[in-house]
Amino acid sequence: METKEIKTPSPIKKLQVIKFEVKKGQTYEFNGNTKTEHDRIKGIFLRLSNPNALQGATLRVWIDDTEIIPDDTEVALLHHNDDLSIQDVAFPLDEKAKNSPVRIIYKDDSANLAVADSYHVRAYLLAEVSKK
Repeated sequence: METKEIKTPSPIKKLQVIKFEVKKGQTYEFNGNTKTEHDRIKGIFLRLSNPNALQGATLRVWIDDTEIIPDDTEVALLHHNDDLSIQDVAFPLDEKAKNSPVRIIYKDDSANLAVADSYHVRAYLLAEVSKK
């Protein structure tokens, strides 16, 4: 009896970018959805326009109504800098996409004088699309 290995095509990797502006000392809440053409969310990482804002910033994240990152998680744990590859810094996930709700609560508790009145945050969702 012969066994035959069935090869499935590798999924296509994509990024979904969520951008928002945070005012110093404020809480920002994002509510949106994953893209309908994305099948799975496989990771998340953040970039801040002002890295000095990392100290004191926290967040909480839900995808598909499942809490992924709990309240008061330090943003610095998910922040991508130029010294690391995306794969090394991304928080690994395996959540359904396909227009799933995404909710992010971002709190800036910074007392850092080097932080301007506001700065920009980009949350990157690493997505996969199955080849058909």
